Amino acid sequence: MRSVHRALSHPGFLHAALLLTTLHWAWHTGDVEQFRVPYLYHKVQAIRFVNEQLQDPESAASDGTIAVVASLAVMENSLGSTEAVSSHLQGLARIKELQSEERRPKRMGLLQRMIAMAARSVSSRPVWDMLNISRTDDVHQSVIISLLRIALRPIYSVNTLSGADDPDEPLAEVLARKTPQPRTSDVHTIPSHRTVDTSRSEFIACYFYLYMILRENNVDSFLVEWFIEQLLADVCRTEALMQKGQYSQSLWFWTVMFGACAADATKTYSGTEEAHMRMLKDVYLDKINLVSQLLRIRNWEGAKSVLRLFAWEDNFNGESEMQAIWEEAVWGDKGKRPRTKHSDFALALRPADMGIAT
Repeated sequence: MRSVHRALSHPGFLHAALLLTTLHWAWHTGDVEQFRVPYLYHKVQAIRFVNEQLQDPESAASDGTIAVVASLAVMENSLGSTEAVSSHLQGLARIKELQSEERRPKRMGLLQRMIAMAARSVSSRPVWDMLNISRTDDVHQSVIISLLRIALRPIYSVNTLSGADDPDEPLAEVLARKTPQPRTSDVHTIPSHRTVDTSRSEFIACYFYLYMILRENNVDSFLVEWFIEQLLADVCRTEALMQKGQYSQSLWFWTVMFGACAADATKTYSGTEEAHMRMLKDVYLDKINLVSQLLRIRNWEGAKSVLRLFAWEDNFNGESEMQAIWEEAVWGDKGKRPRTKHSDFALALRPADMGIAT
């Protein structure tokens, strides 16, 4: 269930929900012509809303404004508008600077540390290794493509987004300096055609950027629910192939570990939101338990050995937190944690060969 009440409670959340719903609808239907009008309309309205909010320092830094800017970035990245994405990410960094220090922690949360670690691991491995992981005849692997994107061909490097490159300079200024200015401000332009698989990979990649900029360990569930569910859709559609050994089992294991950590690190504002995120986390925990049983992983050392096949660093400073998630999945309730009634959760999938823009 979507956070309908949040969407209706604030125009910012409503604009964000409409933008992302339009994108998901296009994925599922492949209807390019019907996508154009709502995409352009909601995009223009979202930009107008943000410009109005920026007139007031208090509303500029609100969660509603952040949700709209983040949604614009995700939409544009999914459609391949790199210059527009960079502009939105810069804007998001400026908005974060307006927030109180408690909303701008100096130490990265677990998810940000996992993203940085995965990017380092992927970029340090031979290209042939990554090609072997990403080669699947039947199923496009959004996660590995997304990680390759942020590791090897990023809009902004993970080091830049983490503040490691220029720790004494405001992030927004760093991003502005390292990004070419957009060649056009035409908000009515629709990017060139791209496949749904490519679009979904870029959708996930943009959330990696957002997590790094938002920095907080507990991110608003309204914003990240879209990411958590899309990641879970990838998990569900690749599960059977993973069990047959026709899909990278180490990648699948890393993905469900990341998904569980993401679902655990959300900030909710109602009992309904909390229950929904708990359900999503439980589904990820079921998947962790499933793959652990399949691969005969008996302890955390065994789990690390599988993670190491894809992305792991022996000195990773989030190990204890990840271990707690794995143990909750496998050893919760003395190893007898029941499968949830939602464990076969799946999202409706789209026609595989359709495009979403012309």
